[in-house]
Amino acid sequence: MATKPMKADFAISIDFQRGSESPARVFRAMTGLIDAFQEIDRGLARTIDINIEPVLLLEDVETGSLRVWLTTLLKEVDDEALKKLDWKTAVGKYLVKAKYLIINFMEGKTTVSDHTEVEALRRDLLSLAKETDVLNIPVYQPVSTRMVLNDLELLTRAVSPLGAADKAIYTTKDDASNFNLSFSVAPESLEAIVTRETIESDGTMILVVKKPDYLGESMWDFRHSNRTLQAKLLDYEWLKKFQNREVEVRPGDAIRARVKVRTSYDHDGEVIGEHYEVIEVIEVLQKMRSLQADLPTNARTAGAVRGGAGAAGSAR
Repeated sequence: MATKPMKADFAISIDFQRGSESPARVFRAMTGLIDAFQEIDRGLARTIDINIEPVLLLEDVETGSLRVWLTTLLKEVDDEALKKLDWKTAVGKYLVKAKYLIINFMEGKTTVSDHTEVEALRRDLLSLAKETDVLNIPVYQPVSTRMVLNDLELLTRAVSPLGAADKAIYTTKDDASNFNLSFSVAPESLEAIVTRETIESDGTMILVVKKPDYLGESMWDFRHSNRTLQAKLLDYEWLKKFQNREVEVRPGDAIRARVKVRTSYDHDGEVIGEHYEVIEVIEVLQKMRSLQADLPTNARTAGAVRGGAGAAGSAR
């Protein structure tokens, strides 16, 4: 076990093959793991209290193999939900152990294909949160299946630059665990894994155009109810007219359209994804242009000449 600096909570180590090519991979992996752990800690801390904000502090860097020792700083919160005790120590230990459980979960696996595979990990993380005993009212929130899968994807993406001869190791005061470099979770498969039910609806919507697709091969960006959404435009007859410039649509214009919405829900009943398809464009609602822009070119020119003459007369 490595000698731990007095204040450090854990270390990330990368053992690499000396004389190997692409040396930047080691530093990309280390940076990726630090960023991943920062994001994971934020999510884990919210299972106890949404006001706790963990921040990683650098305590030491060792060479030989590259080893970085880190400490988790928990920012002060003014929250009556927490007991008046040394809650920072308890929560800090929870974050260290929780990351160890997540890394160990990957051992012996190559991927996750079903949400039931992470249920045991979710229960273990919830039990670990309860052991902190820092809440006046002991209502600890379970980590969602989607969050666990996102955490796994963050870690596998972080170590992806490493080669077969490299090793990445998570070290605490009591334990050490190797990252499984063969494990991966594809981002595009996350929603499919956590989805329990998908509900489709079909109705009329007014969508403000943010970014049209002029090639007809990608998604359109729309604005609806103060948020941006992407939709595939499947009204191919209208789309052909648009691409042939028979129909004018500019950013800021809107379309009234029949839209199919597919909403995916996870096993806790939470919405995890919404997908939009424009089935039929009913009409284009053009944004009001300025009067000057709508005037014929000769009228604008004449106005400019008159304005210039008036200015000249004033000067005289």
